[in-house]
Order: sequence, then C-alpha cells, then structure tokens
Amino acid sequence: MRYLALLSGLYLFAQPEKYPPAQQFPRFLFYTLDGKPFTDKDLPPAPRGRIVIFFDPYCDHCQKQATFFQESATQLKGIQLIWVSTETSEAIQKFKDTYLKALPQAIVLRDRDFKFDGFFGYSVAPTLYVYDSLGKLKGVYREEVPVSTLLRGL
Repeated sequence: MRYLALLSGLYLFAQPEKYPPAQQFPRFLFYTLDGKPFTDKDLPPAPRGRIVIFFDPYCDHCQKQATFFQESATQLKGIQLIWVSTETSEAIQKFKDTYLKALPQAIVLRDRDFKFDGFFGYSVAPTLYVYDSLGKLKGVYREEVPVSTLLRGL
C-alpha cells in the first residue's frame, strides 16, 4: 500500500474510496524529467485513446507491464501511453531507457507533488487507466495486464 505522509511516526495511507477513478480524462499537472511543468493541455492528440500508467521504476510488475507494451508496439499505434511515477527523475529516466525504448509514443512524467491519486484515482504500482479517444474511462487495472485486454475498450 502506498503512503502519503509520515506524521508523528504514523503513516497516513491513501483511501481508495476517497479517490475514485476519474470517469473523464482529468486535468493534471506533473513534471517532465528535466523539471518543467507538464499539464493535460501539453498532450498531443490521441486518435485511438490514452493509457495512463502509474508506476514505480523498481517494481517488477511495472517492468513486466512495460515489456508487454514493447512486445505489442505495433498494435499501440495511435494510442498515447502516459507513464507517471513519484520516484526521482534519474530513476524514471533509467526505466524509460531500459523498458520503453520501442515506444516512441510514451510520455514519461514525474509526480513530484504526490497528486496522482487526486487526478486519476487511487493507485498502486502498477495501475493502468484506459481512456478512449473522447476521454471516457474504459477500464482501471491494478495489476499486470495483457495489451489485448487493454485494447478491447478502444
């Protein structure tokens, strides 16, 4: 389970019911790996939809999910992949260089302010949010998922 803050020696945990999944693609503010602000308005068009992946670069399941995407790169044309992590820019960059080489449409961002849950919904690594081309939520997955499953709603 992901913690939000350490307060007087107690961890405060994200509550799933307080952060339901965003039914429409939300407005957000994250940061590029060089520290520049990046919002939903900075995204290029996504003719077939978007998949948002909350990940941790050190997570074996996240690495496996990235491998699933790389193996299905041709099926993902026109689908935007937005990878978001709270880790350091250096760790995220290493993950990108290792696991996302075959995915030119991948946008990799840093959630340095720990706001992902408030934008997209309660998430553990990995959590995938699938949105169609109109921005409507088609599915939420909190585990490794075959790409064929993700593409069913798009």
